[in-house]
Amino acid sequence: MTVERVRQALEYFEPGVVRLNPPARPREVTRSEVVLGVSFPPAFRQALSEFNGGYVVDRPVFGVPPVHSALDLVRGTRQARHLWGALGWSEAYVQVGSDGCGNLFVLLLDRQDEHGESPVGFFDTGCMEVTEVVASTYLHFLWFLAQDAKWEYAPDGRPIPREAVVWTTETVVVRPTALSPWRFNEAWMFAHDPVLARWRGSVKSLV
Repeated sequence: MTVERVRQALEYFEPGVVRLNPPARPREVTRSEVVLGVSFPPAFRQALSEFNGGYVVDRPVFGVPPVHSALDLVRGTRQARHLWGALGWSEAYVQVGSDGCGNLFVLLLDRQDEHGESPVGFFDTGCMEVTEVVASTYLHFLWFLAQDAKWEYAPDGRPIPREAVVWTTETVVVRPTALSPWRFNEAWMFAHDPVLARWRGSVKSLV
């Protein structure tokens, strides 16, 4: 996966719908690593050199300071360590995104492949653990995030009507067309991110 492929995916949207910040300076990236006591994987550093966080429609992409506090991964990661360190949060987690419902996407820096890349996991704040691995690298995460936004929104940013998830007191009926393929269609995810299969089945070893 490359930054260019991520940008191509985002070209689906009209100007102004995707709002990306200017690139982070190398010293800002290094300072953030020092403050957090971590080393960012190559794909993450490459992305920061192109844009320092922003929004893919309504989906936040975190960056390094100086950046708006809502997108500040250093601030968010340090806060999570303070609040949740004894509840399941690891020093090896770095916030890189949010699902908008209080749950977080995190770099799992305690796992690396032979290229020094770390996967991205979904940290469920309800059960205080990583419940799934959603991408093998940060750039794959951004590409998946773009595809998820394209599934939900038209190029002008207006929501695309989808079948509803039907809830009753006893059952939940979910038709495939009601769900985005990212995170809900594993075959599709593996087709676009083959290395993900290496991490996908080992969630329990990540927490």
